[in-house]
Amino acid sequence: MNKIYYLIMAFTTLVSFVSCGNDGELDSKSIFPDGVDTSTQNDFDRWVLNNYTYPYNIQFEYRYSDKEAHVEYNVVPAEYDKSIAVAKLVKHLWVDAYNELLGRDFLRQYSPRMIQLIGSSEYKEDMSEVLGTAEGGMKIFLNKVNLLDIENPDLGLIKYYFIKTMFHEFGHILQQTKDYSTDFKTISTDYQGPSWVNVGAYETMGSSEALKMGYISAYASSEPGEDFVEILSFYVVYGKPYWEKMLELAGDSGSPKLLKKFALVKEYLSTKWSIDIDELEKIVQRRMGDISELDLESLD
Repeated sequence: MNKIYYLIMAFTTLVSFVSCGNDGELDSKSIFPDGVDTSTQNDFDRWVLNNYTYPYNIQFEYRYSDKEAHVEYNVVPAEYDKSIAVAKLVKHLWVDAYNELLGRDFLRQYSPRMIQLIGSSEYKEDMSEVLGTAEGGMKIFLNKVNLLDIENPDLGLIKYYFIKTMFHEFGHILQQTKDYSTDFKTISTDYQGPSWVNVGAYETMGSSEALKMGYISAYASSEPGEDFVEILSFYVVYGKPYWEKMLELAGDSGSPKLLKKFALVKEYLSTKWSIDIDELEKIVQRRMGDISELDLESLD
């Protein structure tokens, strides 16, 4: 199992939960919105069948299930309307991006069998946050769906919590299917393991300490497999200008390592998967510009 862990300050977490309700009062509103019958198909279920299941054999689950969830965490279900929005965003920025580059047969063969939405975060004892999970090439979890504001979608939030997670976790599926060069693991010799949370403490992106060590993010310093897919996902989702800015911040100590790693990621994707990472980046960045035109509520 590969997981994305991002550092969250306890104070921020506490404030978030306090703001959700009044002290001493229980919310009488059901976690399942009115009009959603979990025992029969609704319009969204039919949309999922036509856009995920039938064409790609992907089971897109938004209803909470103890069987599918990670029972070691306390989580809440994804809200119905926000699940629709995330499903449309993932289709536009991940499914359709790969389709545009490689055609539908690629995801038909290699896509995860399930995408499971969770409304809240999964927090670990070390105060890190699980944004997503890829399990054995079969299932991808997307957490924190309820954070999305449909009326005023925040592109930064969409990138960070959903689309980067999809590219990161799918990168693990590619790794699990075809091995990448062992040369990658020799570029950095100071992987931190669980202590990655101390690299640039409380910095989730653009950690200057991590960059100078030759890692695109603090989490990339945890182990080679995460390092590999962090480079892939950051480059594609945040774009080439962001990558070049990170190289500048990495300086003479970190940028040579980042460039060597990127070269191996690029070669791997090209030779093993016929994926041109530069073309994929262009496609995703163009599609990012279309988000304001998307109707995240309609199922037409």
